[in-house]
Amino acid sequence: MARVPLAESTDAARTAAVTSAFSRVLGQVAGRAEVGALAHQPDGRSAAARALLSYALGTGDDGTQVLEARFDPALVRGFLSAQQQARPAEARPTLLLWLLAQRDGAPAWVGADEPAELAATVSNAAAARGLPLLLPVLDLTERAALPASVDPTDPSSLAALTTASARYRPDGVLFGRLRAAGNGWEATLRLTLPEHADVGWSAHGDDEAAALAAALDGVGQHLAPAATVAGGPPAAVQITVDGITDIEAYARVWRHLKQAPGVRMLRPLALSGARSVFGFELAGGSGALPGSVDPGAPFAPTSR
Repeated sequence: MARVPLAESTDAARTAAVTSAFSRVLGQVAGRAEVGALAHQPDGRSAAARALLSYALGTGDDGTQVLEARFDPALVRGFLSAQQQARPAEARPTLLLWLLAQRDGAPAWVGADEPAELAATVSNAAAARGLPLLLPVLDLTERAALPASVDPTDPSSLAALTTASARYRPDGVLFGRLRAAGNGWEATLRLTLPEHADVGWSAHGDDEAAALAAALDGVGQHLAPAATVAGGPPAAVQITVDGITDIEAYARVWRHLKQAPGVRMLRPLALSGARSVFGFELAGGSGALPGSVDPGAPFAPTSR
């Protein structure tokens, strides 16, 4: 789901708003905001129309009209797979971010609502990449335990922050520093996840928001395993799908198969009761089925 401004109440404006909402959803699901640009290409606009489940009009916090659009998750992921884009798993780790901003020579920790503008920038950048992010509350007790400086590239400087993280029980922790560098800004992040080796990023931007966005792109891409794209020569494949009891169910299965990566020459082979048989060519043959066709609604594996 995404909520976007609606310029005016016309069909053209609503279509444009749906495309913009689809763009945001693609960025969230893929973990990288720039992937949203695919929505504005011809294939992306068509995919937005197919994936749209519903939309509603409302009023934003600033009093302007907004459109809230909801999209079919399977079709969103199918489109990303067809575009060979990386995408995170369904369950994503909730990350606690300790960010020390060195602004005007006065280092300050970024909390849930302070400094207000920078906290909002961080939260919005994480949301655009589908990253569940927590910012610390920074109460008096917590502040007293925080170090005066931090270097995410030096694990020895993170001990106090690691101890302070326990109260939040996050899935993982991001240690960060934001500072001026040359004519721009530098954001450095270090990700710690249980049973995984630490990973770090350093990114630059013309301003604070650009540097943070570039660093968080690294996090989003790291948490997004490459979308599985079938490989090998095309080969004939047949699958049998049970539970197709009406035309709507049939259409959902057909759309899913059409968007599966590596599928071509899709055709129905048999229709009997609630069971349908589909034939198609798939790059990699039947061995590629688990990686391209099976995941996601409307399918659920059976014992047969």
